[in-house]
Amino acid sequence: MKELWTAQVHLLTPPAEFGDTKCCTNVVAWAEDAEDFRATVAAIFARRHWSILSVQQCQRAADCVAPIEEHAKQIERAKREPGSCIFGTLQYYPSRPA
Repeated sequence: MKELWTAQVHLLTPPAEFGDTKCCTNVVAWAEDAEDFRATVAAIFARRHWSILSVQQCQRAADCVAPIEEHAKQIERAKREPGSCIFGTLQYYPSRPA
């Protein structure tokens, strides 16, 4: 049975307006387990031509303790939208392509 899962996902994206290509964001998605979460999120991001570099702190949203405000809002929104995949602000870090 699918339930809400969440993780911090590090991504490789096409260059942003300032040139960086790597970022991270919190993601909330419906999945059966951690593997299904990663596959679901990878498929959605692939549509944007983004690649997953890593998935960290993957857990059931119900087990998430004291999430920051933006993350808590993502979880609440996803609860109202079964099957959704909600990601937060993309936090880019220095990573200009060679």
